[in-house]
Amino acid sequence: MTGTNIFVERDESVVDLWLFIVINTTILALLINILSLNYGSNDVAPFLLYIPVVIAAYWYPNRGPVFAVVISLAYMGIVYYFTQGAMGELIASSIKCFVLIGVSAVVSSLATHMRKNEVKYRGIFNHSEAGIGLVNSSDLSITEVNKRFAEMLGYTTEELPKISFADLWLDPTTKDTFFYQLNLHEHVESLETRFKSRTEGERWELISAGKLTDKQFVCTIVDITDRKKAEQALLIKDHAISSSINAIAILDLDFNITYVNQSLMRIMEYTHEQDFIGKHSSQFFGSGQVFDEIREMLPKKGSWFGEIPLIKYNKSPFFVLIWINMVKDKTGKPICIMASFIDITDRKQMEIVKREALEQIEQNIEQFAILGDHIRNPLAVIMGLSSLAPGDISDKIILQAREIDRIITQLDMGWIESEKVRDFIKRYYMVGSADSEHPKEERKKKYPIP
Repeated sequence: MTGTNIFVERDESVVDLWLFIVINTTILALLINILSLNYGSNDVAPFLLYIPVVIAAYWYPNRGPVFAVVISLAYMGIVYYFTQGAMGELIASSIKCFVLIGVSAVVSSLATHMRKNEVKYRGIFNHSEAGIGLVNSSDLSITEVNKRFAEMLGYTTEELPKISFADLWLDPTTKDTFFYQLNLHEHVESLETRFKSRTEGERWELISAGKLTDKQFVCTIVDITDRKKAEQALLIKDHAISSSINAIAILDLDFNITYVNQSLMRIMEYTHEQDFIGKHSSQFFGSGQVFDEIREMLPKKGSWFGEIPLIKYNKSPFFVLIWINMVKDKTGKPICIMASFIDITDRKQMEIVKREALEQIEQNIEQFAILGDHIRNPLAVIMGLSSLAPGDISDKIILQAREIDRIITQLDMGWIESEKVRDFIKRYYMVGSADSEHPKEERKKKYPIP
């Protein structure tokens, strides 16, 4: 860093003031040396030249040695004039001038190094993403802040010094903790608290502080409001997932289990979450073929929905309805897999019982129809044999046979309705065999009743 930009952060009015002081102290020191040489006593006066030389070297480090050389030449000229070129006086004066130039060079070097550090840390102070402020320890007045500190709280850098640091806190307990730790340990690390913002109300800040030597302390604040909101949202979502009545599991992209909620542990009869974490999900599937299908289809379609068998802790299988999805970030990159389960074991068992019952009904209907045919067969024989009996007896037999046939016909009407029930069952429950549409009519044709 060179001459002109070293002083970018410095107050130009102060620099001009010290230039005025350097010029006047130089003139004054040279005049005193002239007077001292004129009266023949020049033991102390040369040391007065250190004042302007040191000031110049400090405030103008790149020009300090040049300034010291100029003053030294002027001093040597004065000595030569008043001593008439006496060799002893010139040698002594030369030594003083070399020391003067050396002191100027050392001070200029130190000042240059100090200026570089000053500008570097001033740049860090001004351009840091963290808010940085200096606070007076005695009255808690804010002496200086950077732009970021002011922006976080909705103020300008000129307004904040008019506000007490204590008035920024919204949590009295946290404020007391902060000052207690600061006084006890002389520093505070990463304390979360809420500050009062003029424009946005409440803001969460992560504050650190450390005491300085001049009855001040420096504090840095980082706005963590968005992080706290995200943490709260994640906490709510985590609670919703963990307490959900639906069983939920989260897997990595290799189908290793990273999270299970209580509902899944309950339906699978496990007691410890660690029985799942880190294990491959295929271990809990009752069908390797179904798992392979899911693993193949999920990257292509992004989700899979269907019924699968799972294995409980006691190795017994049960059925669940699963909806498994590939979770992606904003760019569409897959980051994990989420699966939700609904236990349908009771429903599956009910379907089995229902199917068995409906199949039994189908069998009963068939048996009922066959029984009607079996009754008509001997009835037809009786009708044929009745023709061999005397007239009155034959008429009575035929009359009773027709009454029996009428009753069977009424039963057949019930069979027709039963066929409709059977068709409904076959259509919606897939129960029954592919028999003829109207087996009763065929049987009636086979065994006609006159």
